[in-house]
Amino acid sequence: MHNDVIWGEMSLRPSYPRREQPSVNRIESPLTRSGYALTDGWSHLLLLYSGAAQVIDGDAFVGPRLVWLSDGRGELVVDSGARGRLLSMPHVSLLQALPVTPLGDQMRQIISRDLSAPLEEEDRLYTLIEGFSRERTEAGPGADIAQAHYLGLILVQVWRQARADIVSHVRSPQGLAERFVLLASQRVREHWTVDRYASSLNVSRDRLGVAVKRATGVSPQAYLHRALTREAMELLANTGATVAQIAFRLGFGDPAYFTRFFKRQVGENPGAFRKENRIQDDGSTGSFAAWP
Repeated sequence: MHNDVIWGEMSLRPSYPRREQPSVNRIESPLTRSGYALTDGWSHLLLLYSGAAQVIDGDAFVGPRLVWLSDGRGELVVDSGARGRLLSMPHVSLLQALPVTPLGDQMRQIISRDLSAPLEEEDRLYTLIEGFSRERTEAGPGADIAQAHYLGLILVQVWRQARADIVSHVRSPQGLAERFVLLASQRVREHWTVDRYASSLNVSRDRLGVAVKRATGVSPQAYLHRALTREAMELLANTGATVAQIAFRLGFGDPAYFTRFFKRQVGENPGAFRKENRIQDDGSTGSFAAWP
């Protein structure tokens, strides 16, 4: 089952609005059927260890099963005797847990789709969710940071499972887009042409363009430019490397060309961007995660 959800990008911060904190429901062999709200604007991860569950007016699941619902579905009804965990998180918290990198873009695209798959990583996911829940309950020093890291690791596991599911269907447009994004994360600094990406993926340029546009909202060329620009932003804001060093690191043979490229993408030159967004001594950061 697939239900694409378009999310705006959020800045990376290890804390959540008080009214919108992720939560964990323990499903512990209820004596009767039980219902759990699947709130709109939230994503929901169900680890169904045993028993059966069903989304109202939707799909039914039998454990052991991993179910990822990218957005609310009204209500989840769990049969008596079922066991599992239900982790619910607002989209803002989910996006805050993803890295602002090309890999983060890839993860965001993959987990914006629903997933139902055999539960193969029960012990690992169980440990992560229990750790997350413990930090929520105990609220010790640094609990917000610990929760963000736990949530990030949980999302990595979901992404890995979803990626395997998508890549197994390589003929689908989503599978092709996923392979392009993965290849781009490895080759973007080599400045491959779109034709070379298409050739490497054994598809035509037009087919690649349609698949990537459908999955990401932009053309392959625009996606590659966006990935390079985000890396440049990260390096300018978070390192002391010179503009020339950053240009060479990102595969630009001429720093002047890099400067023109950056200004065309962002609207200002690298030096001006660094001045406005450089991490300050007090730990505050200028956020560019919402670009563009």
